Amino acid sequence: MAMVRYQMFIDEGQKRMLDEMHRRLNVPVAELVRRAIDRLVAEQAASKAYPALDGQTDSLLSLTGVCEGGPSDLADNHEQYLAGEKV
Repeated sequence: MAMVRYQMFIDEGQKRMLDEMHRRLNVPVAELVRRAIDRLVAEQAASKAYPALDGQTDSLLSLTGVCEGGPSDLADNHEQYLAGEKV
């Protein structure tokens, strides 16, 4: 797969840890970052979940798909259903 250049900011602690891992493992920092990205992507694919911003978001996302049935156009017309304009 072709590589593309990508720049980003990391905090000083992250930089220190990457430099230490680079020295200890003798692996380029870029490769360490690629491995970390690959691991995160694999974890997300395995759990089919996305990281929640907070506990409240996580709780709300856990309700996804709980209800079955209902109108087939509910997602598109939810405001009308809530206002009682559609039954």
